[in-house]
Amino acid sequence: MWTCSAKHMPDTPFIAVARIIKAHGLKGEVSVALSTDLPSSMLVDLNVWIVPPHLQVRTGRVESVRPGPKGPLVKITGVDSIELAAQLRGHDMMVRASDLPAEIVDDCFDPLDLAVVTETGRRLGVITEVIITGANDVWVVSGGDAGEVLLPVIDDVVLDIDEDAGVITVHLLDGLIDEDEKL
Repeated sequence: MWTCSAKHMPDTPFIAVARIIKAHGLKGEVSVALSTDLPSSMLVDLNVWIVPPHLQVRTGRVESVRPGPKGPLVKITGVDSIELAAQLRGHDMMVRASDLPAEIVDDCFDPLDLAVVTETGRRLGVITEVIITGANDVWVVSGGDAGEVLLPVIDDVVLDIDEDAGVITVHLLDGLIDEDEKL
């Protein structure tokens, strides 16, 4: 399943494909965490938009992608120094949905605004944000009686996703919410 953050749903013109983690080397390469299941090799020659926009680099073309020690290393036109690359840390790389194969965009899953309930039926709230960590995504769930809950998107936690009903059923691992808040 290909995930997207809510602001980049497949029916919008842009999709987030990666988050810039850090600068790598002296010539402007950046280490990225892919936001999708898209093979990193498909990024080469794509035009990307940096979000939020940076004063010096708002868009560029992916010149190259190569394996790095902790994920893909990407070279973007216009980013030619370690200093500039370092300033892009935490920014998203967006591409036009129309520049990607249709089957990839159609497989995009956006969990934002879906309701989250526990396997016992407790309503935790709705997903308000997706944090991309590299290891696994983390859903930020807000609006329930437990306050804000950070749920790792792993098989031990996510039990069922019913997109038609707009509900995700989860298993709360010990420590995910304050014990005083449990029912």
